[in-house]
Amino acid sequence: MIIKGHILDIDYLKFQGRVSIILYIKKEDGKTVPVFDPSYRPYFYVLPSNIDRAKKEIEELIKKKRAKIEGIEEETLIYEGKERDFLRIICLLPQDTQKIRDVVKVLEAKRGGTGSVIDEFEYQIGFYRSYLMDRSLSGLSYVEIDAEETKEKVGEEKAFVAKKIKDLPWNPPSLKILAFDTEVIELKRGGRNLIMISTYGKDLKKILTFKEADYPDYVEVLRDERELIRRFVQLIKEYDPDIICGYNTDLYDFVVLRERAQKLRVSLTDLSRDLSGVTLSRRARFSTARLKGRVHIDIFNFINNILSPILQTEVLSLDAVSSEILGDEKIEMQYHQIIEAWQKGKELPRLAEYCLKDSELAYRLTETLLPQIIQNTFIVGQSLYDVSRMTYSQLVEWFYSKRAKQTRRIIPNQPKFDEIKARQKETYIGGYVKEPELGLHENIAVVDFASLYPSIISTYNISIETLNCECCKGDGHKAHGLPYWFCKKRDGFESTVIKELLQEREKIKERIKELPKDSLERYLLDTRQKAIKTIANASYGYYTFAASKWYCKPCAESITSIGRYWIQEVMKKAEDSGFKPIYGDTDSAFLMIGERSRKDLLDFLDKVNKELPGMMRLELEGFYKRGIFIPKEIGGGTAKKRYALIDEEGNLKIRGLEKVRRDWSQIAKDTQEEVLIKLLRDADIEGAVQVVRDSINRLRSGDFDIHELVVYEQLSKPLEEYKHTSPHVEAARKLVKEGI
Repeated sequence: MIIKGHILDIDYLKFQGRVSIILYIKKEDGKTVPVFDPSYRPYFYVLPSNIDRAKKEIEELIKKKRAKIEGIEEETLIYEGKERDFLRIICLLPQDTQKIRDVVKVLEAKRGGTGSVIDEFEYQIGFYRSYLMDRSLSGLSYVEIDAEETKEKVGEEKAFVAKKIKDLPWNPPSLKILAFDTEVIELKRGGRNLIMISTYGKDLKKILTFKEADYPDYVEVLRDERELIRRFVQLIKEYDPDIICGYNTDLYDFVVLRERAQKLRVSLTDLSRDLSGVTLSRRARFSTARLKGRVHIDIFNFINNILSPILQTEVLSLDAVSSEILGDEKIEMQYHQIIEAWQKGKELPRLAEYCLKDSELAYRLTETLLPQIIQNTFIVGQSLYDVSRMTYSQLVEWFYSKRAKQTRRIIPNQPKFDEIKARQKETYIGGYVKEPELGLHENIAVVDFASLYPSIISTYNISIETLNCECCKGDGHKAHGLPYWFCKKRDGFESTVIKELLQEREKIKERIKELPKDSLERYLLDTRQKAIKTIANASYGYYTFAASKWYCKPCAESITSIGRYWIQEVMKKAEDSGFKPIYGDTDSAFLMIGERSRKDLLDFLDKVNKELPGMMRLELEGFYKRGIFIPKEIGGGTAKKRYALIDEEGNLKIRGLEKVRRDWSQIAKDTQEEVLIKLLRDADIEGAVQVVRDSINRLRSGDFDIHELVVYEQLSKPLEEYKHTSPHVEAARKLVKEGI
C-alpha cells in the first residue's frame, strides 16, 4: 500500500530481531502511523594508511575480540580537500559504532610507527541523524512510502514496513498543536505540589485543578493531585496532538510532572505515541523532555537560542516576550498571590485564568514561530524536535554535516576536551567600532552590510581547505594585515555552501517583491529567507566556537579583518560625500544627513555597492528623526551599543539601555522610557528632567507598589558553587534558610 504524509518524528526500535529506523508519518487524513525502515544500518569510517592491510587487520582483530559486524566496504570520499580511500565499517547496533571504533583504534600508529589505520570518523553521529542526512530527508519532509502491513504494533497503532521511500515536493502539513502550563507551589517542608494544569489548543480550552470555587465552565475539578495528573494524560490521549508545546517545559513543567507522577504512582505512558511516556535526556545541568511519536516544542528554547539577539527585551520571561512578539501579556499575579489564593481558597477563578493565559500565550508564540523552526528544520536536515532546541552553532554544524554528506565529504570529528580548552584561550581582533559621539542628534540614517560576514566568506572563498593554498601563494584572496590568503582557483566547502544560501535568499527576496503582501506564498517565502539568514549569519561564529568540527581561527581572523577594512572604507566614503559618521559598529554606520537629502543618501549607497566586491552589499537600515548616545558611567566618553533612536512613526529602537535589561527594576525602566520619549519624540529636555524628578519624589514619598522595585536575576549554578556573594545570591540563601 502507499502511505503519503509528513515525517513528524523519527527514532529507532528493535524490529524482527534487528534494529530499525522508525518514522512516525502524519498522513493526509490526519492520522499518524509508525513505519519501520530496516534497510538502513549503522556505520562509521576508517581512514587507512594501506587499505588492503587495514581491512585484513581489522577483520582479524574483530574476530579476535569476538565482536560482530555486518561487513566492510571500500569508499572514496573527500577529506581535507582531497579524495581519499576509506573503509566503511557496517555495524549491527547503533551503539556498536563507538565500541568497534575503540577496537579498531589500536591499529593506529604509535610512537612514530606505521599503523594500518590513520583515524576513524563519524562514529559519534546518532543513528537516526545519520539516516536523515544519508537519505536527504528531514523532519516534516513530505514523503510517499510503498509499505506493507506488519503484525507488530508501536503503542496502540499497527506498524508498517517501508519497501521504498520517495521524497515529494513539500506542501505545508496540518499540525494539531496543544499548549500546556502547570501551576506549582513549593512547600516549606520541602518538595512541591502540582495544583493546576491548563491546556490550550485550536478547539480545546481546559483547566484542571482539585479545589472547588466558582470557576468558568471550562474548569474541571478533580478529587486530588493524583487524579489531576491522570486526567491530564487522558486529555492528551483523547485530543491526540502532533505537537505539545509550552514555555520552559523542558526544564520545569515536564520535570515537575514526572516527579509528581512517580511520587503518586501515576502512569504517563499515554503522553507519547509509543507508550514510553516522558523521556528526559540530561546534558550537564540541562534536560530535554521527549514524547516519542509526538513533537514536544519548548518554545522558550527557540526564543533563547535563536530569537533573543534580535528582541529588544533582554528579559526572556513569557510576559516580556509575549508583549514584544504578540502585543499581549500575562495576567498579573505574583507568586505570593498564587500561594495565598491556593492556601486560603480566595481568587481561585483568577488563578485559573492566569494559568490558562500562560497556555494561550505559549500556544500563540508557537503558532507564530513554528514556520521559522520548520524552515530551519528543512535547511539543517534534522528532526523538528531536535532543531527546535538547537543553538546557532548546532544549526551550522548540522547544516554543514548534511552538505558534507551530499558532496561525499567526511564529517570532521568533535574536538577532544584538551583541544577545546586550548581553543578557548585563543584570541584575535573582532569587528571595528567607532566611538559614538556623545549626546542628542537629529536626522540620522543607519546603513549596514547585508549579512557582512557570510558575504565575506563567499566573496573571498574563505574555507579551511582553501587557506594558504600552494597554488595561489602570493596571489590569493588576501586578508588585510594578516599572513593569510585564500584560493582563487578552486572553491572551498564552507564558502560554497554559504554562497548557495545567500544566492537562494536573494532569489527569494526578489520573488517576495512580486507577491501581494497578504499572500500565503509571500509569508512562507519570507519565513524561509529569515531561516536562511539565521544559519548563514551564524557561519562566522562557528569558525570560532571552541567545540566546532569546522574550527579555524585563521579563517575567523581573516573575516573580521576584511570586515574592519570595509566598514572603515564605507565611513570614509560617507564623510567624503558629506554624510558625517557619528557611530560605527562591526557592520553598520550611523550617518548624519545634515543638509543633504535622503535621495543623496540613496545615491551614495548605489555608488558604494558598484564598488563592493562579490556578494558584499550595503543597505539602508532606516531613517531616524533623533537619536541619543549615552555617556559611560565611569571614565568619560560614550558607551558602545548603548543608544536609542526614534523613527518618524514614533517607534523607539533601544539597544543596551536599562529599559530592555532584566537586571533593573520596573520603575527604573518606566522612568527611562518616559525620558527617552520626552527627548526623542518631543525634544523636550526640561520635560525629561521633570520625569526623573517625579520618579524620585514618588520613591521618597513611598507612592509606589513594592513590586515596581523588584529586580530579576537568575542563578546560573548551584548556590554552593558561588564563591563571592552578590545581592541575588544572598537573597536566594535567605530563601533556602526559610525552607523554600
